[in-house]
Amino acid sequence: MTFEQFLDLVERTPDIARRPNAEQEVCLAASPARPTMIVAGPGSGKTTVLVLRALRHMLVDRLAPERIVITTFTKKAAREIRSRLIEWGEALVGQAAAMPNLPPEDFALFQHLDVNRVVTGTLDSICQEALGSDRHADEPPLVTLEAFAANVILQRRGRIGQIYRANEAELGAFLAPFTMDGTAPNTVGDAAAALVPIVERFIQDRVDVGAFGALGQPLAHQLIAAIATDYRTYLRDNNLLDFSSLEEAMLRRLQAQRVPTLLAETAVVLVDEYQDTNALQEAIYFELVSALNASFTVVGDDDQSLYRFRGATIELFRAFIARCEARLGTTPQGPLYLVENYRSTPEIVNFFNGFIREDPNFAPARIQPPKPVIRANADPSRFPVLAMFRPDAETLADHLSGFLHDVFRGGGYRDPNGNYPDALRGSANGGDLGDAVMLGFSVLEQQRPYFGNPPKPRFVHHLRVAMQQQNLAMFNPRGQSLRDIEQVEQLLGLTILAIDPSGRPGGQLFEAMPITNVAKFFMRRWVTTAQALLATRPAAIYGKTLQQEVADWSTFVLGQAGEKASSRDWPLLDVIYGLVPWIPHFEEDPEGQVYLEAISRAAGQAAGFSAYSGKLVRPASISDENDHGRLSVLSVLRDVIAPIAENVIDVDEEIMPSVPRDRLNVMTIHQAKGLEYPLVIVDVGADFSTNSPKNRFRRFPDAPSATAQIEDVLAPFTPDLGALRMARSALDRSFEDLIRLYYVAFSRPQSVLMLVGCDKMLKWNSTIKHVATGWRQDDSWAWRDTSPPYTGRRPPAVVTPPSIQFV
Repeated sequence: MTFEQFLDLVERTPDIARRPNAEQEVCLAASPARPTMIVAGPGSGKTTVLVLRALRHMLVDRLAPERIVITTFTKKAAREIRSRLIEWGEALVGQAAAMPNLPPEDFALFQHLDVNRVVTGTLDSICQEALGSDRHADEPPLVTLEAFAANVILQRRGRIGQIYRANEAELGAFLAPFTMDGTAPNTVGDAAAALVPIVERFIQDRVDVGAFGALGQPLAHQLIAAIATDYRTYLRDNNLLDFSSLEEAMLRRLQAQRVPTLLAETAVVLVDEYQDTNALQEAIYFELVSALNASFTVVGDDDQSLYRFRGATIELFRAFIARCEARLGTTPQGPLYLVENYRSTPEIVNFFNGFIREDPNFAPARIQPPKPVIRANADPSRFPVLAMFRPDAETLADHLSGFLHDVFRGGGYRDPNGNYPDALRGSANGGDLGDAVMLGFSVLEQQRPYFGNPPKPRFVHHLRVAMQQQNLAMFNPRGQSLRDIEQVEQLLGLTILAIDPSGRPGGQLFEAMPITNVAKFFMRRWVTTAQALLATRPAAIYGKTLQQEVADWSTFVLGQAGEKASSRDWPLLDVIYGLVPWIPHFEEDPEGQVYLEAISRAAGQAAGFSAYSGKLVRPASISDENDHGRLSVLSVLRDVIAPIAENVIDVDEEIMPSVPRDRLNVMTIHQAKGLEYPLVIVDVGADFSTNSPKNRFRRFPDAPSATAQIEDVLAPFTPDLGALRMARSALDRSFEDLIRLYYVAFSRPQSVLMLVGCDKMLKWNSTIKHVATGWRQDDSWAWRDTSPPYTGRRPPAVVTPPSIQFV
């Protein structure tokens, strides 16, 4: 099949039914013999190009599907690519097999072509599968740890607590720039939170840890290097891998010229979201492509790089041409550009086009020359970009909930001034709140407690309350820490009472454990909450009361006779799921289901590193201090319960299901990467009513971010990466991260974009600067700028609440 026949086939296939545009065609036609770099703007069809390029390799270049590898950054994106590949691939192959006058050899090829055999996934998942499938029969299985389990082991086996307490002054001073508020950590938990990104960067940035921790270096460097070494040694000795060491193990295999069987026949490597690649991942790609002489195509957008805090290195994408030529000895094709937007209205495209060009200091941080201006493919909507700014968060929440009610439950929203007569309303064909999303820097509903004061509600909490008054619902399972959610408190409190009963001789075990005071505080609070639930005497379920269920487990852990004594040991998950029926929130509410999944994963992961694999053992003698029953309870309390109390475990975005259609989805802008919604509401400052120094890092930094400062500290010890990254100052990089963040947010909507915030941000005499509202790093304001060349980007017109404003 020729390439032209392939394009005709794509156009004729009903499941696709559209010929690639001229830009996409250039990308698809690029020769496989040379690496190819594609810069794809928002909504420009990069998934389409990746999938069609893979299919071109099968149908035109006649490559077997299993010789094609497609990697992307998130599991969600990997599922989307795989779904599209199978849907389009099967349809396209079916059409190809039905072509008239098809040569017999082509017919035989198409008859047996199984697109499901293309290797797709995140790089982590592909590494895990490749290394796992090559394990010899006499080798122990490698266990890949979730982030929480890795963090628990880092704290315990890296001896963070012991080292920090013995060297609090030195480590505190070193870690202060990397904490949320720029002050020295107050607790071991805070110190661990600041240390984790540094230890992860050692692997991601390929840092020379020996040089970093050498005797001539500051004491803090030596201590952190020792913590990292102890942690990595423990992982290696116990056949455990975190995600960084998983990728490092793959790189070492490739460098030793031992390509795993899964990848041994690879002829094509296609990489999505290359702008979020780190130095370790880049090395893997180059080693794989070099070892197998494989075709190499990368797709990304420097303006949409969001994951610097996870080690992403935008400089690698910007310098791809030079680095690829130096490493592979071949000059890549490109950059090729995809800039025709199929997602958003022209009004929205014009808005984010203007935004990304507002600050001249950002221009040198882009690919040179920068990608062309994005072109809108859709017809004008007659609806402008909207803005709702109000005096305070409570008022804003009240008015925004009213707006959402009008759009999705009422007769639609109309401009009260009559400038735009069309009503904005949900689709008549099943439109609902699930068509909208609210994006922000953070989704937390409460501020962190300060000097013992109770946490202060943030805008998202006010919005949840206001929506409830309108009989509207929100989906924001990451809005609170697990340990603070009432139903989680009840469940974990019941679990403690079940496995560590107050009637145990000598008292409850957790009270005497060497865990943090924070953990004990929350565990006591959970127990009190559970006791309050028990006092209500919930109705029996399946003929059994909650009191009986708790008592049955307590009987087992105390070594007494009872129905649980039929087994020698029980997984902690059996305890948890045995208690769940009395807390219907976990079974009936979508947020509750996410919380239960997070707890379940924490318990399940303990099997990989906890002494008793997350199981409770029936004791032989309750008085024996070395009894396995008692020790198994201590293990579960230490490795599962205490980390939740210490706030080590987060709700992972990957475990969240599809948002219910009748709920407003609230997510961070990072979570929204790669997604699109008809209506996108972007919080650009709902909690910014004063120019507080503590929130400047979220809007207009006056000091480098913690991530940028970590990069600066590690730069001298990363010879390949340090100079490349340091070409831009830490403060510049901090501003650039915010600009890219809001560029991604502003380019998510299909039909309507709305900005929300406090109205003090728009007053002429305001000092509440924010890059999202047009402030430039040099302190000038694009939305106020009237000097030539005037771009017409003014702030929203001032109107009387409760109407909204128009940009």
